[in-house]
Amino acid sequence: RFLQNQEESITPPPTPPPTPAPTPSGPCGVDIETTCTLEDGTPCDEIPVEGPDDCGPTTANYCYTITNTGGECGTVIRADRTRTATPPGPPDGTTTKDLLADFTGSTDLCPGESFEICEDEEISTCDEVCYETMVSTEIEMPNGTTCEDTDMYDFCIEPGCQVEVETTCTATLPDGTEADCNDIETPPEDCADGENLVSVEYCYTIENVGNSCGAISKLERTRTKTPPGESTTVDLLPQVDEANRELCPGESLEVCEEEELDTCEEACYETTVVVDATMEDSSFVCSNEDEYEVCISPGCLVEVAASCTIEGTDTDCQDIVATPDDCGPTSVEYCYTISNPGTACGDISSLSRTRTPPGGDAGTVDLLPLIPEADRVDFCPDESVVVCETEEIDTCDDQCYETTTDVVVDMEDGKTCQDTDLYEVCVNPGCITEVEQTCKMEGIEIACDEIPPPEFEDCVDGENMLPIERCYIVRNSGPTCGTITTFERTTTPPGDTLDLLEGKPEDSLVLCPDEEMEVCETNVVNTCNEECFTTDVKAVITMPDGSICEDDDVYSFCFLPPPDETCNVEVSLECSTDGNRTEDGTGSCDVILPIATRCDNRASAMTWRFNGGTCEQSFNIQEADKFVCTDFAEGGAPTSGSAFLTVASVKDPSDVYFDGEVDVGDLFTMFADGTAKGRFDADSTFSVYSDSSKSTLLQESSVHTSCSQNLFLKDKFGSVQLLIFENDEGLFSCFIGATYSYTLTNAAASDSGTLVEFTSTTNGVSDDCLDDVPPPGTLEPDDTLVIDKNILIDMTVRQTYDTTVFVRAETPGGASCEDTATLSFEAGNPNLPTFGR
Repeated sequence: RFLQNQEESITPPPTPPPTPAPTPSGPCGVDIETTCTLEDGTPCDEIPVEGPDDCGPTTANYCYTITNTGGECGTVIRADRTRTATPPGPPDGTTTKDLLADFTGSTDLCPGESFEICEDEEISTCDEVCYETMVSTEIEMPNGTTCEDTDMYDFCIEPGCQVEVETTCTATLPDGTEADCNDIETPPEDCADGENLVSVEYCYTIENVGNSCGAISKLERTRTKTPPGESTTVDLLPQVDEANRELCPGESLEVCEEEELDTCEEACYETTVVVDATMEDSSFVCSNEDEYEVCISPGCLVEVAASCTIEGTDTDCQDIVATPDDCGPTSVEYCYTISNPGTACGDISSLSRTRTPPGGDAGTVDLLPLIPEADRVDFCPDESVVVCETEEIDTCDDQCYETTTDVVVDMEDGKTCQDTDLYEVCVNPGCITEVEQTCKMEGIEIACDEIPPPEFEDCVDGENMLPIERCYIVRNSGPTCGTITTFERTTTPPGDTLDLLEGKPEDSLVLCPDEEMEVCETNVVNTCNEECFTTDVKAVITMPDGSICEDDDVYSFCFLPPPDETCNVEVSLECSTDGNRTEDGTGSCDVILPIATRCDNRASAMTWRFNGGTCEQSFNIQEADKFVCTDFAEGGAPTSGSAFLTVASVKDPSDVYFDGEVDVGDLFTMFADGTAKGRFDADSTFSVYSDSSKSTLLQESSVHTSCSQNLFLKDKFGSVQLLIFENDEGLFSCFIGATYSYTLTNAAASDSGTLVEFTSTTNGVSDDCLDDVPPPGTLEPDDTLVIDKNILIDMTVRQTYDTTVFVRAETPGGASCEDTATLSFEAGNPNLPTFGR
């Protein structure tokens, strides 16, 4: 196998001399001979036994030589090949081939002449298989006589084997737990008596990872203890029953042995285990070995630990919180505690610390002189020494301070104990990146979003090109220097992105606190195009510790369409009400005074709305003895269609305030002057029937209606709700009237315009106002038309009214123009806590 992997270093074997052609023995004679070689020239019947790691697919090259051994020239008329692979054997493993079918050379042979036919076949040296090849040929002489010959070639492949062995060692600790032998820890106090025996178990796992079965013929382990370097060898094979020694592919077995190790003795135990396996039906032997080492070093024990606090406080340096606003020079105190947790005394011979970055001091400092001589010697168990130093750090620096402390103690028994501690303080004061941009007309201090629209004559040719200047600024507003790693802008349209750092020298990319970089560019825009431009500029500054701060700024501006000489309609909208109802007397809808919603004096008239539904929807604060509601049918009063309603005095049912049919959603009014007493009694009954026959009562409620108890606008009592009441103080309604005034103007210079669309949308509800325009709805140039529409504002709910009005007009020539106006105001009583039942 070694030589096969080093083909370039081998001289190819000499080519054997050609086999002399057989001497003609008569008028008809033919001979066929088979050869087979692998890709590397190895004869197929000499394939070496290979292990699973070395075997694999290869190509077998079969060649068949046909020779005329007769005394006359003839023609080869047949050449057949039959090959059988076992396993599986015939018929599945048998293939046949007409060797002359693909042969393109001449098949005429004179005495002593020959020709060769070759073919390739893919085989695997990992398969245990035999190949038997039978070939036959026939030659015909000029006189019609024929003669034939056959040849047989066979070879077998016997793949090798592979066996592996692995060693483990498990220790049973005094507390009963188990651990890997290399993880045994022996505190110095456990060695006070000079010995600490621990039971360990070595286990050896042997596994057949090859392709063939085999029997374990050798299992031997050698263990060497250093010091003193003594070795012992044990034959472990007898521990395996003979019946269990045979392993087939994928099978394994385990052999274990127990020993005791003294964990107070400094030593290494190196175990080497060797295994041999003899393969089935073969003399081939597989071998493998494994090495495993356990080292025990009880040694001695010393510990050092570093800490850091802000001087004069208990705040740990690792808890320092710095911000760009409060960072700065800070005095801190580092302390180093050396402890002896072992069992022996010693002398502290070395104590040093190394800090990165060093700050004001040298990077490495010898701290031993800070320990009094008396504290250095006879450093015994459970004793400790503390050494401190003060240093100043700048919390505005984005920095980590790494301190490594090393201590060495020379023990009385001659051993040297040492320990190292790593302590890190990181300060990140944060960073602030700010980005801003400006856009203005070049040479004029007019911002892009304030550029006036062009006049009509400026856009006659469709272009009014205007140069604008955009400037982008990135600023480091934090406390630490950083590097600009991204600074780019994207403008839409056209949607292109520009790298603002392109061509900038690297040293200009570092911005320290309060430094900035500005990049400007000039573009040309066409103010005659109705178009909006949005520029998004983004910057990223990377700090020394790799953290990043980023910011972006977006600026937009638009160009409106230039005025149309023939069509230009404008619309505006105002809302007004009675000036006496507003805070300042102006009548503006956004300063409407709150209204009274409680009925405090006996009413002369009440208007209710029939909602239908059950008693559960009642919402009022009348006492339980004043308001009672009962549903006599499932669902209470109907929620669609109509019902028959009777309202009468509880005290005198013959005194009826209202009696009639009502549709769901209808309003009905009851008047006191139509009653028998000329006023409403204290309590009234609202009875809801299915029809005018009053044979089926659906719902009945008793309501206090004299206004001496809590009665408010919008109160719900079962299926009815109070909307309006009138008494000596006036008329009180949930709603007040207001007027929307739409002002439409034809601002065109020449043509008249006819309104073709006119809509007003308030809080999502649209109203077509075109029918309110006097016919023919045409405005001459400079004409103005005011359309007033009455609206109701619900004062019982504080809410915002957002209205958008849209108009579109057309000229006789077909030109179209449009305009939009918006109005927003808030009205209604302040929202107060409410109670309902």
